[in-house]
Amino acid sequence: MKPSQKKVAHKCLIQFDKGFSNIEDLRTEISSSLATEDNLWLSYDEDAGIERLKSTKNGYGYHKHYELFDFFDLPSGEGEADMEALAYQEPFLWFCGSMSLKRNSPNERDPIDKQLGNLSEIATDANRFSLGCIPCIKKDGSYELLKEAEYNGEKIKPLMLRGGTKSTELHNALMTDEHLKKFMTIPCKDNGFDIEGLAIFEERIFIGLRGPVLNGYAVILEISCKQFDNELILSKKPDEDKLYRKHFIDLSGMGIRELNITKNGDLFLLAGPTMDLDGTISIYKIKGGLPDQHGSVIHQPERLFDVARGAELEHGADKAEGMAFLPDGKVLITYDSPVPERLEGETAVWMDCYDID
Repeated sequence: MKPSQKKVAHKCLIQFDKGFSNIEDLRTEISSSLATEDNLWLSYDEDAGIERLKSTKNGYGYHKHYELFDFFDLPSGEGEADMEALAYQEPFLWFCGSMSLKRNSPNERDPIDKQLGNLSEIATDANRFSLGCIPCIKKDGSYELLKEAEYNGEKIKPLMLRGGTKSTELHNALMTDEHLKKFMTIPCKDNGFDIEGLAIFEERIFIGLRGPVLNGYAVILEISCKQFDNELILSKKPDEDKLYRKHFIDLSGMGIRELNITKNGDLFLLAGPTMDLDGTISIYKIKGGLPDQHGSVIHQPERLFDVARGAELEHGADKAEGMAFLPDGKVLITYDSPVPERLEGETAVWMDCYDID
């Protein structure tokens, strides 16, 4: 299908708290977005937190920040979690870090030997290896993240997937996978393992990978979890050998930037370049979702339209990374590294809403 950029239906103003200490990083590094009725949830790269906003006349405001450290003992007592994906299934808000390695960047002001040395160094941020859920209950018109809640007569608490300081149970299982094992120790910007999408439908948890892309096919992992000893552990499907499923989707060489599943089970994918490339960013649809089986290969997903490409104006600008389905039926696209024209004052940013039909 020939790429086709769609006209923006209207702009959406996202207004953050002027007292937030990391405001410039927040409004320019949004990595994931999610809507629950009148609330918009966001994550961004340089923190270990989740942002909640309420709907306003022009978009969203009344910003509230939640720290993951208030709900979990993260492997590293400080620093970022590289939060790349959010999803909601009553009564939990789910989140996922990239679970990726990163290669250090050279600084052009440094001597050449130091620059070469930096490019040889691979770093691990322990908090990136996190996948979990937090009770998210509606109260006084807005959804709140809670340390403990009552739901259907039971007490529920935050839960995290079992893991250590440099891996999770999922990451460990993939280290021997016939398709992915060679990519697990490769940094994300080198087409290594890199999570950027999360969606949940009933008991099925879908994890979208920005990388690796295999011969033009992007990868969605599917897992199921159960609670054990105040943690989440992976649960095998009956008559299946692995703790996970793999679905390969022909996205013409693009990786996954965001996932979203509608109530009728349709799966929407925000797809874009891998590594640190500029290029087309498109929305795809898989009607009815992915087959409920141990694996699949989707050869012709429906390509709906392309979203704004700021890279036509400046390298690395307007990278669409968030896709939230709003109550009015439109889809909100949020951008990392927005072009300067999107910035409003010192605390707000304009994002795009599209008609999905």
